[in-house]
Amino acid sequence: MRKLLTGAVIASATLALTGVAIGQVTNQAGNSTLDATLSPAKVGTKNKPKSHALRAQLTVNRPGTTVETITLKLGKGFKFSGKGFKKCSEDILLSSGPSGCPAGSKAGPSGTAAARLEPGNGVLTFVISPFVGDADTFLIDVDSNGIDIHSILKGELTNRGRTMTITIPRELRQPLGGIDATLTAIDQTFTGKSGKNYIVSSTNCKNKKVAVSGTLGFAERQDGAAVPENDTLTEKVKCSK
Repeated sequence: MRKLLTGAVIASATLALTGVAIGQVTNQAGNSTLDATLSPAKVGTKNKPKSHALRAQLTVNRPGTTVETITLKLGKGFKFSGKGFKKCSEDILLSSGPSGCPAGSKAGPSGTAAARLEPGNGVLTFVISPFVGDADTFLIDVDSNGIDIHSILKGELTNRGRTMTITIPRELRQPLGGIDATLTAIDQTFTGKSGKNYIVSSTNCKNKKVAVSGTLGFAERQDGAAVPENDTLTEKVKCSK
């Protein structure tokens, strides 16, 4: 059986503490919360970009929904990139897991995720580990705890690195006949350095804030539940020059 991961979204809020911008966002329906952290809060310049760690802690209470796409967008002056990093491959991750990837190919430390299986209230938990596939692709290894489920998600970088789009294939959204999966939590950080190349970097901070937004696109389910409209969170994280 292949690995399961439904979806996530990165957004932010506006409290700066000791060089770290952190906050919590609740969506309009009041059933999703997000704590996002950008560290450090001080940004770089065009001639001297700065590396950051971008962490998202998301909890979701949306029974009867399944995420198909996750689109993460960073405001002007910030971007994701795999340029200049060593590369891992989907084949290596599937055959050997994260330990098979070369040193220097990580796009961040291992994180966690959880999903509920419906019908019923079965819960799956996962270790998720991001790696660089190429300059414009992150590979996210997904390894379940206690059940033999293992798969890879791709995060495609576009818009000069300001947008990351993750698409969840059907076999992960519907892991078994008659069973749908719904995300309940995720905690992941994207960060890394390779010489003067960075996984998350900045060159500017307009008006002392950077917009970070995330859009969840939902999929049809085996149970025939209505598919909701896209769910978007957009906030401003404090930053400084």
